[in-house]
Amino acid sequence: MVPNVTRKAKLVVGVSILFVALIPIRTVSAPDWNVCVVDASNRPVSGALVREAYQNYSAEFSSHDQDLYTDAKGCVHFSTKKVTSPLFMRMLAILYAAAAGVHASFGPNSYVIAFEGTLTGEDVRSGYIYTWTGAPQQEASTLKLHE
Repeated sequence: MVPNVTRKAKLVVGVSILFVALIPIRTVSAPDWNVCVVDASNRPVSGALVREAYQNYSAEFSSHDQDLYTDAKGCVHFSTKKVTSPLFMRMLAILYAAAAGVHASFGPNSYVIAFEGTLTGEDVRSGYIYTWTGAPQQEASTLKLHE
């Protein structure tokens, strides 16, 4: 009778692990983001292309882009981006990201960039191009166009 109980216990544990591995988990991949674009004289630039690029390296295998054009005030708004994936996919995504070694990225990463003709603009903070990595849930950026 003991072997029967052990077999049933293993089956229950196995089914439970499978069930947990299939539970979908929803997380934020990019924040709610307001972006304004200005020229070298700090005047708003209407009609500039603004791209938001984002990926949650711990939940998915590919990156995403969304392009918007600035309004008359030189601004665009990107809504929050979320990804839903089961635990087993997240584990695979983490292993896939880890294969990059010292260049590996984990968790959510998002950035914005602007284009107008041959000019580009990035979100530069403290001398570095800013990448959002999970907090805060709302961002605001001013991108200054330059050659």
